Amino acid sequence: MLVLGSCTSNEEPKGNNLTFPITNLSDEDYPDNPDIGFRSENYQNDFFTTGRIDSTARPFVWNFVFRSKSKDSITFENIDISEFLPTIPTHVKQDDYLSFIACVNQEWNRNQVQFDNTQFNSTNPKIVRIDIARNCLNTYLWEIIAYIKEDGKTTPYAHGWFDFPHEQYIKLFEAKNGVPFAKYKENLENWADPESKKVNLDVLRTLTKSMKVDFTDNSDAMYPQQGARKKKLKEIIYPKTFNTMRDLQSDSTLFATFTPPGFYNRKDPRTTELGRLYSLRSTEVNETKSKTSDRTFHEIKLTFKDRNNDRETTLLIGGLDFEEFPTLATSEANSGWKNSMGISNHTFYEKYEEQLKNKSTDSPYYALLLDENGKWLDSHKVGIDGPIFHFSDKNKESLNLWLLSFERHALVGHYEINIGN
Repeated sequence: MLVLGSCTSNEEPKGNNLTFPITNLSDEDYPDNPDIGFRSENYQNDFFTTGRIDSTARPFVWNFVFRSKSKDSITFENIDISEFLPTIPTHVKQDDYLSFIACVNQEWNRNQVQFDNTQFNSTNPKIVRIDIARNCLNTYLWEIIAYIKEDGKTTPYAHGWFDFPHEQYIKLFEAKNGVPFAKYKENLENWADPESKKVNLDVLRTLTKSMKVDFTDNSDAMYPQQGARKKKLKEIIYPKTFNTMRDLQSDSTLFATFTPPGFYNRKDPRTTELGRLYSLRSTEVNETKSKTSDRTFHEIKLTFKDRNNDRETTLLIGGLDFEEFPTLATSEANSGWKNSMGISNHTFYEKYEEQLKNKSTDSPYYALLLDENGKWLDSHKVGIDGPIFHFSDKNKESLNLWLLSFERHALVGHYEINIGN
């Protein structure tokens, strides 16, 4: 079994055999499941029954056992779950507001982690991959997804939803962050709109150079409907038909929302404020010094006006290492570098070893929406989940930025930014 990582905390949350039920959702329960039509022909709607976590001698390192109706078991040994926990980054602890925003956004953004068959044991030899997700709903809600190989493709075979044992989760959170869970309880257990306050950007980075650059707004074209965007097209409720991303840049745009324990629900439309992004007015590329190291990173600043020229919205994405961005054709945009809105977040999907390598405590990354007064805007309410970046395969000086919509159902903006050398 693979044993990766350990934690530096001196506290060790105690726990014994903690067993929990696993919920399965049938197609009748979950008619808007984007995996329908993209999963195994032998998909099991009622595969999982129960799960269990057992503590080990190391803090945050646990053993997991998941059991199925057919008596199959999936076993993980010595899994470090520290990076599944919402984390207050070290460099923002001085700022109560940014500590709160970082913590809440990490909890309310999906982090789905992939384990290959060298990292778990299964009595069902068909299972070649397991994903465990902290989904983008309230604290405790997790998911497990089993995959098999079929016709040369890795496809979902079973999907279960479970609550991480509450008392243990709270102990782990407090050990990781050194603050009482009660301080953030209201916004972690049940969503409550955070207060919009002015953001002190100096807490996140030191600005060393700023330059306005040319850009091209390509939002009057359609985005490539591939991968997740192809699966999730049916989650766009309004407009019923559209031909360009610009058609989605409206406060009338509606998406299927995400409902406990973690499924898309068209019966509960999610409103947006995507009209804020109708007109891109200026773009800056900044150089910054990180507060987490001596490294120089880049920051992208986009300023938008709505259709009536009333609301001004700034999108600020920083802690960026351009060398991490791939070079792709426009048609391959969905394979670009991506992350969610927030501070020091993990990305939506990653491998286990990547999750452990990219620690939230010292990640320089941030992505924020601000109003004309520099006050924080709730990206969930606006309808933006995060950026996708890649360089153009036709022009190496052209940085492509795409905007992922709420729940990543669509791409709602495409901008080519001339970064020169």
